[in-house]
Amino acid sequence: MKAYISRLIIGIAVCLVGAMLLLDALNLFNTSSLLASWWPSLIILGGIAILISDTKNYLWALIVMAIGVIAQLRVLGYTDINPWQLFWPLVLILVGVSIAFKRPTASNGEVKAGNDDVVAILGGSDQKNMSEDYAGSKVTAILGGAKIDLRKATIRKAVTIEVFAFMGGIELIVPRGVIINNQTNAILGGIENKTDQEVTKSSPAITVVGDVIMGGVEIKN
Repeated sequence: MKAYISRLIIGIAVCLVGAMLLLDALNLFNTSSLLASWWPSLIILGGIAILISDTKNYLWALIVMAIGVIAQLRVLGYTDINPWQLFWPLVLILVGVSIAFKRPTASNGEVKAGNDDVVAILGGSDQKNMSEDYAGSKVTAILGGAKIDLRKATIRKAVTIEVFAFMGGIELIVPRGVIINNQTNAILGGIENKTDQEVTKSSPAITVVGDVIMGGVEIKN
């Protein structure tokens, strides 16, 4: 549910920007000055989406939102601080804190459940699913990378993998002899199917659905 809300926020923001650009191209409304003044709001929305999707990454979300707020204040003339000069020092501090205090999590490991929900935001997730009756996955990658290895999972029936990649990458490793149905929407991104095609009518099928925005999805054996 949280991942859905973050996707909804990003999707609405992209639609609004697209609509404004369309109105400007049709000379129906001058949106150039409006976008020039309020583009940092998109960074703030990105931080909010990160926070909603995974509250455990609240520090990263706060950094993104803080950069957006400072950039917005700078564009509006309320401050002369360059937010990008603050970005990397803050990132280095946060990386140091993460290294020193981060506890082991299950984001990189083996899953025996029938389905899983993988989220990678400003980071990476590498997971192996060893279920005896695989039932599908949800994979979200926002400014990060996610990998799911299904080679040891048993796929008995048609399943669905729902993906969402926003400026991130997703890698799906599937067993041989599986039918891949690609039903994703790609916006300034793409999905690449590198699996073999030696399948029959009785072969199990994986349907990949979702959205890929300025990112990529790779499917391979």
